[in-house]
Amino acid sequence: MAPRTDSLHRTLPVWGACQKYTLVFTMAVSPPHEALGMATSTAAPSGRPTPPGSTLWRAPYVGIFALVSMLLGIGLAHALMRAIEEALGHDLTYVAQLFIGAGAIVWLWYGVRSRNENFATWTGFFTGIVIWMTWVELYYMYYGRKVFGMMPRTDAGTVTTEPEYLIMTATTGVLMFMLVFYLFDKDTRCNFFVWFQDRLGLREGLGTSTRTARDRNYAIITFMETIYVTWFCYAWNLLVFDPTFVGYGRDALPAEVATVFVSIAWGGFCLSRLLRYRRTSTAVRYGIPTANILWISVEIVSGWGLLTEIWLYPQKYWLQLLGLTGAFVLLAVLIYTAPKKASEIGEW
Repeated sequence: MAPRTDSLHRTLPVWGACQKYTLVFTMAVSPPHEALGMATSTAAPSGRPTPPGSTLWRAPYVGIFALVSMLLGIGLAHALMRAIEEALGHDLTYVAQLFIGAGAIVWLWYGVRSRNENFATWTGFFTGIVIWMTWVELYYMYYGRKVFGMMPRTDAGTVTTEPEYLIMTATTGVLMFMLVFYLFDKDTRCNFFVWFQDRLGLREGLGTSTRTARDRNYAIITFMETIYVTWFCYAWNLLVFDPTFVGYGRDALPAEVATVFVSIAWGGFCLSRLLRYRRTSTAVRYGIPTANILWISVEIVSGWGLLTEIWLYPQKYWLQLLGLTGAFVLLAVLIYTAPKKASEIGEW
């Protein structure tokens, strides 16, 4: 499921008697159906000055900042979920996750109603993370541990897979069903799906897209991107850790090494495209799948004992996590307040 990775920038200067207008078309991408990459046409309104140039907010720095912020966001989301569990205990956590998730939906409602692409993109990302953490992971935890009383998978006395992730592995079929839906969606802007549509001769039958950049709801697009890409990468990771498919111990090593290779190669390819972006909102959306794909190798390498997953032990590594939280907040604020094109703040 490769995100759309091409970004085409064309600048056509048109000189008038007293004014110079610059029309910039930016083609990018958005997720699952548009979430893994979004094609967006943006044009500065007539008579409105374009944002001043910046030595910082240009390629490749925009892409680098977006990727680092997304990687930090993934790790800190893990830490936050563990911190909630440790602070409230399992029983209270099961109750709290319902209200935390409901609060995220209210926030998403505000984002969906907004015409500000910048605000909508960040709203979709944060609410997607929260909903995945509460209404997916913690919900599976409730059913796996409390309702079903499932035991974790172990290897030589060591827990390798918790009950909630055993349940999650069983959702892979639903994940693939949704993949088929996105494949046959004529409004998709994901390069992976578009490539298959072209090769399978579907584009003519599906017809042209009925959506323009102004029609797109970036909050729900980014929300679904965050959830679907996270789900996809979890399923990929869990299958690699499943002894039914790869075996135990050293028998699983070839599959793990292959996964690390694919993760770094695929993620690196996406990164090479991300570094070309100049629009911060588009870079954030494209940074979500790029970071998640690269994160798969982090999980595998951590399993080899080469990295310490400090986000899984918030009480022990609270100072380090506090520093990472500060870095994430700083990056997010900088990206959010960076100079924007008129189209990114709802001024068409």
